[in-house]
Amino acid sequence: MSNFWGQNNRGRGRGRGRGGGGGGFGANSNDGNRAGANPLLSRLGNTSGQFGDQGYHPGGQGSGSGSGFGSMGPNKSGTFIDSHMVGNSGGTAQVSVKGWRGGTEDSLLKFLDTKLGRPVGVMDIHYRGEIMYITVPSADIAQGLLNLSGIRFAGDKLSFQLKTHPVKFGTGGGGRDGGVSNDSVKLKDRLIALLQTRVDMQSNSLDLSMLGQDKIIASLGTDAQQEEKMYKAILVIAAQIYPGLVTINLAGNGLRSLKGVADLGLHFPSLRNLSLMNNLLADFSALDCVSSMGSTVPLKHLDMLILAGNPMAEAELRLPNGGASYVNKVQQRFPTISMLDMNPVVPRAQPGAGPSKGSGSGAQKQLPFPTEQLFVENQEIGDLTNSFLAGFFSFYDNNRNALADIYDQAAQFSLVVDTTHPTSEFAQTSADSQKHVDFSVYIRLSRNLTRVKSPQRRISSLIVGRASVMQTILQLPETSHPVQDAQRFSFDAWQTLVPVAAGPPQTVAVVAVHGEFTERSSQNLVSFDRVFVLAPAPPGSPAAAAGSPCIITNDQLTIRRYNGFYSWLAPSASAGPAEAPATNTGTGTGVGAGTGTGTSLTAEQQEMARALQEQTGMNAGWTLKCLQSYGWNYQLAISEFPNVRNTLPPEAFQ
Repeated sequence: MSNFWGQNNRGRGRGRGRGGGGGGFGANSNDGNRAGANPLLSRLGNTSGQFGDQGYHPGGQGSGSGSGFGSMGPNKSGTFIDSHMVGNSGGTAQVSVKGWRGGTEDSLLKFLDTKLGRPVGVMDIHYRGEIMYITVPSADIAQGLLNLSGIRFAGDKLSFQLKTHPVKFGTGGGGRDGGVSNDSVKLKDRLIALLQTRVDMQSNSLDLSMLGQDKIIASLGTDAQQEEKMYKAILVIAAQIYPGLVTINLAGNGLRSLKGVADLGLHFPSLRNLSLMNNLLADFSALDCVSSMGSTVPLKHLDMLILAGNPMAEAELRLPNGGASYVNKVQQRFPTISMLDMNPVVPRAQPGAGPSKGSGSGAQKQLPFPTEQLFVENQEIGDLTNSFLAGFFSFYDNNRNALADIYDQAAQFSLVVDTTHPTSEFAQTSADSQKHVDFSVYIRLSRNLTRVKSPQRRISSLIVGRASVMQTILQLPETSHPVQDAQRFSFDAWQTLVPVAAGPPQTVAVVAVHGEFTERSSQNLVSFDRVFVLAPAPPGSPAAAAGSPCIITNDQLTIRRYNGFYSWLAPSASAGPAEAPATNTGTGTGVGAGTGTGTSLTAEQQEMARALQEQTGMNAGWTLKCLQSYGWNYQLAISEFPNVRNTLPPEAFQ
C-alpha cells in the first residue's frame, strides 16, 4: 500500500493555516516555511517521497496578487465567473463541495487533480456538516471545478458551488456554527482509510481482526476508555459505505466486552458470519448485547459463529459434558447458527425467526411419533444421496486416489476421535464394543474440541484444500464398509443455502451418515458418523467428467468404538407403522379444526411438525391439528398462527 496516500511519490502535506508559514512537523519541516509562499509546494508537501502523516505541513495562506487569472469564463450552467467578484483578495476563490463522503479528503483531492489535468493547489479546507469548503488560488481553477459538477466519485455525484460571499471560519476550523471539527473529519478519514484496506467487496466481508497492530489505529492513540467509541464509529461508517456486509471478523482484539459492537444487528441486519475468536470474553453473558437474550436488534440471520480462544469457551469445554453445554449456552443466544467454531450444529430456529419459545430450559416436548431411521427432505435429494454414498464408499474402500475428482479445490476436512466408552445396552455385551481399539493413527489428526484446547491446534487440525485433504485421508487405515447391508447405515439429507463469494447464495445438500466399517489390517469394527456438504459439480470440472453430479465442499468424519446399529432401526413390521393420534373432529375454523384422520405421517410431515412445534410452543396434538387444518401447508400455518394465537385454549400449550 505504498501509494495509498498518493501516487508518483507525491507527499500528503498541504498548507492549511491562515497565518504565516511556520515550521512544519514530521519529516522535512522546512517545507512548511516554503509552503506559505508557494501554493504548489503547499499541495505537494514533503518532497522527499514520504507518505502518511509525516508528510503533513501547516503552511501560510498564499497572498500573491494573481488577479489576472481567467477574468471571465462560463461555468457548466452557462453563467460566468468574474475574478474580481470572487470575494477573496488576490483572486483566490472559495468553492463548496458536496457528495464526497464516500471517499477520503486525500483521495478526493487526487481525483480533482487528475480530472483538471493540473494540481488544484488547495490552500485552505474547512467543513460544515457534510459540506467541504476549499479555497483555491484562482477563479480559473474554481471554474474548472464548477465544470466537474455531476461527475461521479466514490459512488456519488459531486456538486460544486462558488461562494461569491465566502463562508467565514474562525482559526479553529470548521467547528464553529454547528460544523464538524477538523479533528472529527480527520478521524473519519482515517477510519474510512482503515475500512478500505480491510474490506473484500466480492465476499461482502470485513476483516477487523487484530486492530491493535494496525498502523492507522495506532496513529489515533486510542486507549481503553475510547475503545468502545472507536468500534461504534467504525461500525457506523462501515454501514454507510458497505451496508451489504455478511461477514465480519473481530478476532484477536482483546475484547472483554461487546458493548462497542452492540449495534451489529442494527447496522448489518443480514450478517451471517461473525468471528470473535481469541478475545478475552470471560462469560457467556457478554454475548447478550448482540443476541436474542439482550438486544432489541439481535443477529437474526447469524449462521456461523466462532468463539474459540475466549476464556468462557475454554472453561466450558473443560467441564464434564462441556461440549454439549457449550453448544447449548451459545444456541440459547443464537438459535439460528449451523456452524460453531467451524463445527456443524443443528439450528434451533430458522434464520430471522429468533429463539423458539422456551428454548434452553425445561424438558423437551415429545412428538407423537418415534424416531425414524431416515430423514430425507424429498425424493430428489434422497436419490442423489443414495447415489453419492454408494460411489463414495466404493472409492474410499478400494481406490481413494479417485476421490480427488470429487473434492472441491477449497474443500475442508476434519477428523474427530470420540474416545468415550459406548453406553448403550448393546455395547455392554458386544465383544466388538468392549474390545480395545488402537486409535493412535487417528488421534494425531483428531480435532475433538473437548480435548484439543489450543486455538492454534484447532486451526491447524482443520484440513483445507483438495491436495491436503487427499494427503490426509490416504494416511488413514484401509477400510471396508458393509454397504450391501442397508440396515447398518442411516442417513439424513436436506438442502440449505450457503453464502458464496459473489452472487446469490448457493443451494447445497447436507448429508449426515451413521454406520460402521472394518479396518482391514486389524479387523477392528468401528462406528462412525460422517457429515458431507455437497454442491453441484461445475460443468467441465473433474467431478462432472467423472460422472459425479456433485462435489464435496466439507467433510467431517467422527469415529468411536463400535456401538451397533439398533438405535436407528425402524419399528418392527409386526408393530405396524407409527401412527399419529386421531385429532378431535370439529367444524370450527383455525388451528382447532380437526379432521380425525389418524393416519401415519410421512417423513416430510414429521419434520413440519417438529419445526412448527418449536416455533409456536404448542403441544404435539395441537401442532398436528394446526397442520391438518391448513392442509399441511407449513408456510400458511406459521403465517396464520399469530392471528389465532389468542383464540387457543391453555391446554394447547401444555
